[in-house]
Amino acid sequence: MTDGTDAVLLKSLQKALTKAGASWELIAPKIGGIVASDRSHIPADQKIDGGPSVLYDAVALLPSKTAMPDLLKESTARDFLADAFSHCKFIGYVAAAEPLFAKSGIEAMDDGCIALSGDKDVAGFVKELGALRRWDREPKVKMG
Repeated sequence: MTDGTDAVLLKSLQKALTKAGASWELIAPKIGGIVASDRSHIPADQKIDGGPSVLYDAVALLPSKTAMPDLLKESTARDFLADAFSHCKFIGYVAAAEPLFAKSGIEAMDDGCIALSGDKDVAGFVKELGALRRWDREPKVKMG
C-alpha cells in the first residue's frame, strides 16, 4: 500500500481475508504507514524493504497512481513483485500497479495475477488463495 491507496478496496480485502481465516500484514514504503484515499492514517506492519514477499503466501499490490513514479524507482518494490511471481504466488493488483510488472521483468501476467477493482474481484482473489500457489507458472520462471 502507498499514500493514496483506495481505502474502500483495502478494507474490503482485509474483511474478506479475515472472514476466510487468513492472517495478513500491511506493507508500505515507510514503517510509519500511509494516508489512504479517504485521508485516514493506516499504520504498516512492515516496511517494503523489511517484509519481502517470500514471507507471505500471496500478495496484493494496492498502490495509488500518484505513488507509482517513486515506487518504480524502488528496487525493493521491484524485487518484492519479481520474487512473488517467480515463487508462483497469487498476486492481486490494482490497475495503477501494472507498470510495476514490466519494471520487475514480468513480461506476461497469468491467471494467478488477479485484477482488483471491487468486492467481487476481492472475493474471487481470496477464493483462489486456497490453492496456495499457481504451480503452472513454474516452468515459465525457471532458468535454463
